[in-house]
Amino acid sequence: MSGAANCNGALHLNVRLHKLGAQFSGAFPKLSQPQPIGFYSVNEAGEFQDNASVASYLFVPPESTLPLNLNAGIENVQRKGPQPEFRDIQQLCQYISNHQELLVKTSNGQLRLADDFVTFRGILRLIMCTPYESQKDYKLMATRLNGTIYIAKVETEADRLEREQMTQKQLVMCSWGFKFEQYCTTDKPNVPPITSTPVNEAKEFACVYHCKLNGLNLFYGAEMDGIKSDRIVDLKDPQQLKSVEFVELKTAAYQLNRNQQRSFDNYKSLNWWCQSYLVGIRTILAGLRDYQGLLRCIKEYNVAELHRHKPWSPAAVVTFLSKFLHEVKSLIEHVDDPNDPPVVMLDYIAVQGQVLYTVLQGTDRPPMLPDWYRQLMRGETQQQD
Repeated sequence: MSGAANCNGALHLNVRLHKLGAQFSGAFPKLSQPQPIGFYSVNEAGEFQDNASVASYLFVPPESTLPLNLNAGIENVQRKGPQPEFRDIQQLCQYISNHQELLVKTSNGQLRLADDFVTFRGILRLIMCTPYESQKDYKLMATRLNGTIYIAKVETEADRLEREQMTQKQLVMCSWGFKFEQYCTTDKPNVPPITSTPVNEAKEFACVYHCKLNGLNLFYGAEMDGIKSDRIVDLKDPQQLKSVEFVELKTAAYQLNRNQQRSFDNYKSLNWWCQSYLVGIRTILAGLRDYQGLLRCIKEYNVAELHRHKPWSPAAVVTFLSKFLHEVKSLIEHVDDPNDPPVVMLDYIAVQGQVLYTVLQGTDRPPMLPDWYRQLMRGETQQQD
């Protein structure tokens, strides 16, 4: 991508629409119950698989087994390497290609989704938390194809430096979260997990969700941790998929000090709530570990009560998400050019409390959506080349 592209302006948004601890007077936006409509897996090699091969079931370790060592086998951990840019959104394109029942044929023979946005739960969560984010920037890319806007996240320069300069201790602490998942998930209900095998951090099981927010139809992927069930769930059965209960697994410090408690109340609990709320998760299980990596206890959080006595507002973050998406939709409809469809780069600048946008076309436009997918949606081909 050439360096010729310059910022075109800022989104018309009140980024600081709520201040921590203040009263938020706005009503909660109209948001339908998120519904799972499909699923896919990412295997050990990071490859897309149109199945539930890496889905797992919740298995809570008996209290008598605690403390558990999150460092066990860490010398053999298989960490996820650097990811190709736009890998996630392109895997979601693969899912859509494999499930063309989601597509509608238009009068001119092209294919389209009945959704306004295609993206990921993590991106929606990032946007929701923006009103309280005063330090960390982020960068999104958005493009429209046949009436649907696709949004992907890309690394900022600060993200890249942070990733490349991670210390061994930071890598180890990241791996503790994956080891906790291994202790708490199993291939078959009620069967204790095998925890002696090396943890592979590349594997993912994702569900695809649909919901409606203030008139916008949202289609998004979300990595899911564990199914809470005493019997095997047939996710291919739409009724079983619709009623399945997922649980979110997290790790946190054991016995928080004053600063850590404030950070949890102000930020971490907000992230947990947004992440769970967007996929209808009711329960978060947090593994509380000490600084040596020993899992001391497992604490259950009820998502419906997580916002109580917190300084952030659920209504404020969902309101901001709605305003952000409506603004992006309006902008892209304004700048769209069917002959040279742009990618719009969205830069959140935390210290300014602004979202800047840059319209990328021609040689500046990054290859966000694969060519084979654009051909499919134009009605030129029915499968990936």
